[in-house]
Amino acid sequence: MEFRRSREYITTILKVSILCFLIFSTYFVVVRAQESHDDHDDHDHSETHILLNLEKEEFGRGGAAIETLNKQIDDYSDQIKKIDREIEEQKKLIQTTSSKAGEIQAQINSLNATRKKLQSDVSRTQNIIAKSQLEIEKLDLEMTEKEKRIENSQEGLAESLRTMSKHRDVAFLELAFDSQSISDFLSEIIEVRRFKEMLINKKYELLNLNRELSQKKSEEEQTKEELEKERQILAAQQNTVISTQNAQTSLLSATKSEQSKYEQLLKENQAKREQFETLVRSIESQIKILIDPGTYPAASRGILGWPADTIRITQQFGGTDFAKNNPGIYGRAYHPGTDFGMPIGTKIKSLEAGVIKGQDNTDAYPGCYAWGRWIVVEHDNGLSSLYAHLSSSLVSTGQRVEKGEVIALSGNTGISTGPHLHLSLYITQGLRIGKYGAYKPGGSGCAATNASGPFADTDAYLDPMTYLPAL
Repeated sequence: MEFRRSREYITTILKVSILCFLIFSTYFVVVRAQESHDDHDDHDHSETHILLNLEKEEFGRGGAAIETLNKQIDDYSDQIKKIDREIEEQKKLIQTTSSKAGEIQAQINSLNATRKKLQSDVSRTQNIIAKSQLEIEKLDLEMTEKEKRIENSQEGLAESLRTMSKHRDVAFLELAFDSQSISDFLSEIIEVRRFKEMLINKKYELLNLNRELSQKKSEEEQTKEELEKERQILAAQQNTVISTQNAQTSLLSATKSEQSKYEQLLKENQAKREQFETLVRSIESQIKILIDPGTYPAASRGILGWPADTIRITQQFGGTDFAKNNPGIYGRAYHPGTDFGMPIGTKIKSLEAGVIKGQDNTDAYPGCYAWGRWIVVEHDNGLSSLYAHLSSSLVSTGQRVEKGEVIALSGNTGISTGPHLHLSLYITQGLRIGKYGAYKPGGSGCAATNASGPFADTDAYLDPMTYLPAL
């Protein structure tokens, strides 16, 4: 009897051992096969899972609103393209009339064309502002969607963790003995494994959603900054329209549309310009600065960027024919900068990153006929640049600007032969900004006013074209 019980006990032990061996062997084979498959596909498995989950989610009411905003944004983009084509046609007309600078009627026509072009500029900027506002609204909706999905993912992850905790409390052997068959046991094992994978995917989905939300917030901040800049440009353009209308009225009043009176006005402006250049020459002859060649970069094309999107050079730096034939204008037989022909209101960009070192508008001082509205940027590389005859400034003194940032609108202020940008390039070490009267006490013209301007040692002047990109 005892022998029989012992034999049955031993038999039971053997059966359990064999069963465990078969279970573990089968489990090992299944897991290894599954791991082999995972190793082959592990790199993109979670990403694919996340993408499938995201694609299956519906946009809901927010998605419909975003689609509506997209359509409105596209409509504004089409309007901007249409206005761009109009502006290009107006630029051609302005260039044609500007080529006849000595004719009074051509100047009247040019001012008319400029006024229409500026009004188109205003309309374009208004469309850009409206488009930017819609883009901000769209980004707000997209961020709200992301935040909802993050909240849902967090709730799902928390629930998954609670479920996982319950699974972890079930012992392996308990799971084996509770199963009705080996097949059921293996199914339970695979289900647990899949659940773990789902948990990992949920974690990565949450991380991706947070990353996308952060990116959307960054995009919104950038769009808001661009919107504020466009609003500044719009205000400047509207002021430029008014000043152009005033210039046209003043021209008609001074000349009565008579060619002889217009030619006399040109001669008077020429005399004022010579007076200004004589004053500058006299001041700069006092400035003697020993310049260290190691404080600025050697000439190389492309160190600096262009000051405008469209480039049309009307006078180079140095011994140009105009400078040689009119040495009294510049105080030397060379032109101290490069002139770029462009319609009034053209966006002017900083050549390089730097700080606004100074600016003024000599037209604001009666009797001072000089650069008109000007800006000097002191760049980080030891160079400084002057932008003159501007219609509007979009920066403040001491402000930091980046390369390519719009700092002003071009114009025809000061003593100018026509709408253009005058660009001078200096070695910063040899440049000074001060008041004309401080350098020439008791002087006349600008020196008799509180106007300020840039002054440099003659050796501090550089040819801008040797630093700008190749044409």
